[in-house]
Amino acid sequence: MVKRLAGVQTSSASRVQALSLYVGDAGFVSGMTSAGEYGVTVVPRSYFEVMVPDRRAPQLPDWVTTTRSSWRLVSDRRELADGRTVASPLRTLFRCGATCSEVRFEKIAEQMWRLGLITPPEAATYLQSVRRSGRHGVARFERWLERAIERPRPSDSGLEVDLAMALRDIGLPEPVRQHPLQLRTGETIHLDLAYLDARLGLEPGATWWHGGDLRTRRDAARDRACDEIGWRILRFDEVELRDIQLCARQVAAIRRTRLQQFALQRAL
Repeated sequence: MVKRLAGVQTSSASRVQALSLYVGDAGFVSGMTSAGEYGVTVVPRSYFEVMVPDRRAPQLPDWVTTTRSSWRLVSDRRELADGRTVASPLRTLFRCGATCSEVRFEKIAEQMWRLGLITPPEAATYLQSVRRSGRHGVARFERWLERAIERPRPSDSGLEVDLAMALRDIGLPEPVRQHPLQLRTGETIHLDLAYLDARLGLEPGATWWHGGDLRTRRDAARDRACDEIGWRILRFDEVELRDIQLCARQVAAIRRTRLQQFALQRAL
């Protein structure tokens, strides 16, 4: 039994610590909860999940989501420095594939990659080892890998994931993410999202209030440098992206116009 001192306020961290102590070597914190313990910010901190074996599974409080499994419990268990026991990063991601929506899973995967916890090649190897096990989450995991495996860099933000998904939802092709583009100065930049056929770059990001005048001037100068080599850059801040379908439709219209212009130029 795990107890806390009277008067000590319960926090998310203390609950995870208590769960780790309570399940002991019988299991570990898993899914979105373990993702949060690794520093992923796109998961709810009020959600608690543990993975325990089918046999001798302990009785847990009703605020805990309990998953029972005897599959790879030892090899996929990690103990953090302060004694918290969590699923390995890849087991964490795999479990999120079974429990999260498509968009949340993609955000978790991209952020875990950005934090250096996983890479797409490592994830592909892990998935290959478990895909025949009949586990939930394989299809969602595979769809993300198809989009990420050839990419050198993860998405920079959740806004990038949101816009890419909105573009797919209205029938546009999957945009290239983190596309390297060399400017006339010799500098190589990376566009968040890009349609190479239309030389169209998309930069979902923060408003002026997050970067101030210096950031705004730097972005404007970069956009002009892109325009010098025939690339148009569209920027959408988080306020504009509240109507993400409108943003996606605008991208579609501008891409269509540019493709028509390129076709006319080739015909002349």
